[in-house]
Amino acid sequence: MNEVSYKKNWWNRNWKWVLPLLLVTIFTSTFFVMTGNAAFRYGSVFIQPNLIEHALEKARKNDQVINKLGVLYPHDFFRLLEGDVAYSNDTTKVAITVGIRGPKGKGKLDIIAYRNGQEWKYEKIVVRIKKPKKISIMILEQAQSLIHPNQ
Repeated sequence: MNEVSYKKNWWNRNWKWVLPLLLVTIFTSTFFVMTGNAAFRYGSVFIQPNLIEHALEKARKNDQVINKLGVLYPHDFFRLLEGDVAYSNDTTKVAITVGIRGPKGKGKLDIIAYRNGQEWKYEKIVVRIKKPKKISIMILEQAQSLIHPNQ
C-alpha cells in the first residue's frame, strides 16, 4: 500500500499558541506606548499604600471634610487611576492626586510628599471638592508626619 504523508505547514501546526502570544505582545506594546511610564508610576505608589493611607486618615479626621463628604470610604487602586502621580528630584518627591468618595459626595485628595531616607514626609495635603460648589480644604501645609514605608 502506498501512503502519501502530508505534512502541515508551520502556521497550521503552531497557530494555536502563536496567535494569542502575538495578540498579547501587540496589546502590551500598545499599552506602554500610549501610557508612557504611567504603569510604573502608579505601580510604585500602589506598592507604598501607607503614603496615601496616612494622608487619607488625616483627611478623615478633618471636620470640614466630614461635613462636605461624610466619612470617607477606603481607597482602592481604581481611585488612584482617577488622579495623577508625578515624581521629581530623582523620585524623592512625589505629587499625587487620588479620587476620594464619601456618602455625601466625591472629591480629590492632593498630596505632596518627599522622601527622607526610607521615610516619607508630607509637605501638603489638600482635599478638593467641585460640587455643589468648588472648595479646597487645606489639611496640612507644612512638612511633618513622617511615614515609614514598612508600617
